[in-house]
Amino acid sequence: MMPLGALVGLVRGLPRPLLYLLGGVLAAALVWRWHGSQISAAFAAGGRAQLAADTQRFAAAGAAAASAQAAVAAKLAVRQSEISKGAGDALAQRSDDLDRGYDDLRLRWAAYRRDAGTRGATAVSGAAGGVDDKACTAGGWVSFDIAAAAAEAADLAIAKDDAWIAWVGAQEREWVE
Repeated sequence: MMPLGALVGLVRGLPRPLLYLLGGVLAAALVWRWHGSQISAAFAAGGRAQLAADTQRFAAAGAAAASAQAAVAAKLAVRQSEISKGAGDALAQRSDDLDRGYDDLRLRWAAYRRDAGTRGATAVSGAAGGVDDKACTAGGWVSFDIAAAAAEAADLAIAKDDAWIAWVGAQEREWVE
């Protein structure tokens, strides 16, 4: 490295126009450097401003999406509750209908048994007189009471299955919409 005194001596020995040129180049380099730092500072400030704006927009969009999702979920929950209540009511109605039908059948069978000895007084249409549960059991048949209870249980099970199938289909349609 050159001592400072030698450098000053070298510069004094240069012609003036060359010194002006070197001074201008040095000034231009300093201005160029300053300008670059200003651009970098402006770029960084713009990035921070853009980040703040994006963060604010994303937060607002997220809040709007969460609100919309909550509204859809609330609407869907209400609709699902209506579907479940409707399915439950339909099953209860079907069960009541089955109960009434089997109660009527049992009453008719009891009346038939009561009137079995009387001519033409059968409560079950088309039934032949003199049917006896003991004779049916002895012949390998099931008694009316057992058969009726089994048929009622099977019909109720089918009604429950049908209600579940209808419930699932209605729920699926709500989710698809």
